[in-house]
Amino acid sequence: MSITVCAYVVRPSIDLVSNFLRANLGAKAKDIVVGNSVDEFAAAKAAGGPIALIVENTAHDTLKSLCDDFDKSSDRRVKFIYSASAGVDAYRLHELKPELKGIPFHNAQGVYSRVLAEHVAFSMLYFNRYPWRLIQLKREKKWDRFNMTEVHGQKVAIMGYGDIGQQCGKLAAGLGMQVTGIRRRAPETPIDEYGVHVKTEAETDAVVAEADFVVGVLPGTSTTRHYFNKDFFRKMKPSAVFINIGRGMTQHEEDVCEALKNGTIRGAALDVFETEPPSQTSPLWDLPDDKLLLSAHCAGYTNRMVENSLVNFIEIFESYNTTGTSDAHRICIDQGY
Repeated sequence: MSITVCAYVVRPSIDLVSNFLRANLGAKAKDIVVGNSVDEFAAAKAAGGPIALIVENTAHDTLKSLCDDFDKSSDRRVKFIYSASAGVDAYRLHELKPELKGIPFHNAQGVYSRVLAEHVAFSMLYFNRYPWRLIQLKREKKWDRFNMTEVHGQKVAIMGYGDIGQQCGKLAAGLGMQVTGIRRRAPETPIDEYGVHVKTEAETDAVVAEADFVVGVLPGTSTTRHYFNKDFFRKMKPSAVFINIGRGMTQHEEDVCEALKNGTIRGAALDVFETEPPSQTSPLWDLPDDKLLLSAHCAGYTNRMVENSLVNFIEIFESYNTTGTSDAHRICIDQGY
């Protein structure tokens, strides 16, 4: 099968993506088209040949345009779709069900897992090593010894124990922490290869009540919207810290702020937000450093993230090119992950 690769990429990554694909696919692809508007893919669409489509978060209109042949029961123009991100809620898939029906949809599962786990470990150490105090003492030229808190032996609850959650569990367990992963389906074994206890949603309350850190890695769906709210935070210990690297819609930000201000929980590390960026009037900006660690949805950003994601795509592309199919990193449109 001779497939044209169409890559919807936001600037400034267009040249990087184009050069990487041409260097690594070469003659394996019929053509490679990289752009950031519907019009740039018009010629490939008109040619009528098979397309492998790479998309980023703002590609809703491109998906709608290139997948508009949904009146066909087979032989769709787009043979498969690859999301360069792990999360897919930004594509508004629920609005594209007719267009996407029957087209395999893959994501960048695994690409960001390790580095996101590193950010979670950093966040836990942040709240136990008090860097804000160290910085202030240095600024004031004060020599003040004080006790810090060990993470070793502390308890971690990971809400959403998929690929990213498992990497978080692996790293936390390596620090000597007691880790429990919560997932929807019953685990094959109660303790996984990393020594993490794996439990179902039915046991959430009991696990959260004992946790020193609660890590959110939930996908953004209609059922997870505002999952982390005031009722959830009341189940946590006042000394516990909430960390969210999943999706912003899973947290109720007013409730997060209130929980931090009134001492319902000790602290929070947020990399994702309901609205990105938060408005200038958001109370999040004014919370002190010992209450909130804020990052601009960049916990998964590294100098190699684009190339790492494209390596995933190339593996999937080569499978389609040789066998006509691939099961790697497939998502369910109906579930949204």
